[in-house]
Amino acid sequence: MPAPEQFTRRDLAPVIDWLAGRVADHTERPVHDIDPHLPLAELGIESVSAVSLCGEIEDRWDLELDPTVVFDYPTIAELAVFVVGESAPRHRKAS
Repeated sequence: MPAPEQFTRRDLAPVIDWLAGRVADHTERPVHDIDPHLPLAELGIESVSAVSLCGEIEDRWDLELDPTVVFDYPTIAELAVFVVGESAPRHRKAS
């Protein structure tokens, strides 16, 4: 996985914002209450919601992911780095 330092705030912000919105929906909390640096479990994401979130990520970024990815990258910030890292090579190939 690419190191977080390889990506700029500009690279990560849209993914973090999208993930925060999805987590807010899953936990029925306002998006401004979602801290991207807290573990998803602390934010109220349970295993069923985590698997659903994984599917949403797959659909949004056209990725094939193992559902455990949300446990391997337990915060929104870490998950965003992973998503950007996985989707970046696809965008380079398509260009």
